[in-house]
Amino acid sequence: MPATDRWKEDEGLLERLRKGAPGAVEELLRLYQGKIFSLAMSILKNESDAEEATQDVFMTVIRKVNTFKGNSAFYSWIYRICVNTCLMRLRGRRRGDTVAIEDFMPVFTEEGMHASPVDDWSKEVERKALNEELGKMIRKFTEELSEKYRVVFVLSDIEGLSNEETAKILGMSVPAVKSRLHRARLYLREQLSRYLQEGKAD
Repeated sequence: MPATDRWKEDEGLLERLRKGAPGAVEELLRLYQGKIFSLAMSILKNESDAEEATQDVFMTVIRKVNTFKGNSAFYSWIYRICVNTCLMRLRGRRRGDTVAIEDFMPVFTEEGMHASPVDDWSKEVERKALNEELGKMIRKFTEELSEKYRVVFVLSDIEGLSNEETAKILGMSVPAVKSRLHRARLYLREQLSRYLQEGKAD
């Protein structure tokens, strides 16, 4: 859905929620429950935690809907509540194992060139685009990212938000979002290249 259409739909929903109109909460859940659960899963990596966080998010949205000032899009506000809720949960328990993204970044020479050849895996990705195993590996590699990279990647590349929207949700600058997103994409590219090359050798 184009951003302008989503904005209009959200405006109508927001008004109905504020008035306590019949069916407004059900409409809110229909539009956003799946997205919020997916976002919570990407951060928390635990189904039961994600389900609880999702419930907390919608309870907060319903309780605080009259405090929403409209300075950003309604969906951005919901996503921000979700991110904050999940990060608070992460701080309350031991963080899962993540990898150091720097270990998988490309190495450059002093002249700014790649120190080693970069695999052209785009055609291979196209060939295996419908492969269920590849989809599982992409999800696996995404989950291995530390949350500061994972959240940016999910909001930008999975949820399709702009860099500006992602920056507002996370309280970051747009350049910081671009930097984290770039590093996350490079990491995933490197991991996918390794996976696809290993597959060729089988």
